[in-house]
Amino acid sequence: MLTGLVLTMTGIAFLVWGLFRLAAVALPVAAGFCAFLLCARGQAGPLAGLVLGVLLAAVVLILGRLALASRLPLVIRGGVAALFAIPAGMAGYSVAAGLMQLGGAGPFASTVAACMASLATGIAALASLAVPQMQAGTPS
Repeated sequence: MLTGLVLTMTGIAFLVWGLFRLAAVALPVAAGFCAFLLCARGQAGPLAGLVLGVLLAAVVLILGRLALASRLPLVIRGGVAALFAIPAGMAGYSVAAGLMQLGGAGPFASTVAACMASLATGIAALASLAVPQMQAGTPS
């Protein structure tokens, strides 16, 4: 009984950890998946779609990180950050709502927990995309 409880809690902890780690790449994965589907259903075929999808996902992630680390105006960097945080928040909402419903929680409790998870996941995505800024006078 105790072993089952410990293993269940460990599994839930790994699931939440994975959610937070993968939340930052929700936008690049969605872009790559869309490119894959367009190519796979067209004349290019699934192999070309896979290559193009992975390439597009990497480009979106790199460009997003570069835009956040650049000296662009704050409004543009905020827009780029929102582009990464919103899909991550949506993914967090979906996962939390599904887990709460699997656990037998009511609709109100599921919605409240999912909204809190959405906010936490969006913040975690922004934190993982943030590039540490070097301070003047600090050795590197």
